[in-house]
Amino acid sequence: MTRGAEAADNTFSGSVLVVDDDLIECRSLAEFLRLDGYEVESATSGQEALDYLNERSFDVVLTDVNMPEVTGFDVLNTVTNNHADTAVILITGYGQIEGAVRAIKEGAYDYITKPLIDDSVKMILNRALEQQQLKQENIRLKKQLGLLAGDSALIGRDHKMQKLFEMLDSVADSRATVMLTGESGVGKTLIARTIHTRSTRKDNPFVEVSCGSLPESLLESELFGHAKGAFTGAVADKEGKFQVANGGTVFLDEIGDAPLSMQIKLLRVIQDRVFERVGDNRTIKTDVRLIVATNKDLEEEVKAGRFREDLFYRIKVLSLHIPPLRERLRDLRMLAEHFSRKYAEENDKEIAGISDEAIALMHKHDWPGNVRELENAIERAVILCNGGEITPADLPFDAPADTPEEFVPADDSEILPLKEALEEPEKKILRRALEAHNWSRSDAAEALEINRSTLFKKMRKLGLEPPESPDNDG
Repeated sequence: MTRGAEAADNTFSGSVLVVDDDLIECRSLAEFLRLDGYEVESATSGQEALDYLNERSFDVVLTDVNMPEVTGFDVLNTVTNNHADTAVILITGYGQIEGAVRAIKEGAYDYITKPLIDDSVKMILNRALEQQQLKQENIRLKKQLGLLAGDSALIGRDHKMQKLFEMLDSVADSRATVMLTGESGVGKTLIARTIHTRSTRKDNPFVEVSCGSLPESLLESELFGHAKGAFTGAVADKEGKFQVANGGTVFLDEIGDAPLSMQIKLLRVIQDRVFERVGDNRTIKTDVRLIVATNKDLEEEVKAGRFREDLFYRIKVLSLHIPPLRERLRDLRMLAEHFSRKYAEENDKEIAGISDEAIALMHKHDWPGNVRELENAIERAVILCNGGEITPADLPFDAPADTPEEFVPADDSEILPLKEALEEPEKKILRRALEAHNWSRSDAAEALEINRSTLFKKMRKLGLEPPESPDNDG
């Protein structure tokens, strides 16, 4: 395959996985695409490609068909079943065209025949990327429509939130228990409600119980109900939440705070779909979808003997983690503006927006209370704002004392070349993004909206080195 001396303009840059067991051809194709502006990973076997796909997604997989053990068709099958937003382009010889055409019917985007020609590769690759971008834009617009319905938990462009959003439809109709993990205030209740409203159970009750807010005796009655005379004050039969929510969803918040005796009863409900009311020997059947949430490390709770191991493995079948706000700061402005519109309408106030200075101040805050804290801060700001924009004076916190000063040349009279003068602030921005994502180049690049290869080049140029033992898996 002949490579051009200069890379042509690339309109639809994206992430590409090149798969070919011919080492020279694989490296040559990968380097050609990399120079043309694509973010490229290469795999020299089908199994290595599957390992990559197990760790992350790509916009396009460009794979040779004829490979030993794990073939290009096997790679296609994995992508079709697990990566709906990834296009597969097959590389095939003339004698295998019939199989490639059949593979298109099974989900491949297109095929290219050997020997590869630069312009043909780029043309098909760009068409595939254009189609992927149109799909993603369609998904984004659908999500925006969801936002208009008030799903504030579903506001976000951060890649971690986007992956979470994509999983919600997949888990919505499963009968398996869903476990939501994350710090207090990240939006676990709203995610639980979203799963319910996207499921076939949406017309039946959604019932929420906080396991940490009730004493053990009352919690059992709340969940399972009680018979008249079961205890002092039980003057009538009472249905529990598992009976009230029959056909719908029960959301147990703070499951890590449930006492051990209650955990046994919950395990039985999950396994056998039956329970007894307090003071009543009759067995009651229930058909509920269970969603649980915790801000605790349940594995540590199991080791400490405070949480049953068998229950833990029952509820972690589908585990979804909601990241804290400090790890998705690119969503902060969007969330803040959503809440400002909401509370401006509720308080009948005209708010022009949020000033850049207020947004900058919010970016410096740690947000220990996450999205809930942000919502409360914006509600307060709307109430205090006298009109126009929300400013730093309307916010309930000041800039941290250790906030580093913005870059200023040591001598204001010194005129530096623009390129040199911009290096220091650029270095600070890159370091901030890398530290916020634990030095993962992939995550930092997504947050900065640049290619990972571009980030790596800038790190080398600016002398940015990760710590001794980083979690920078690339």
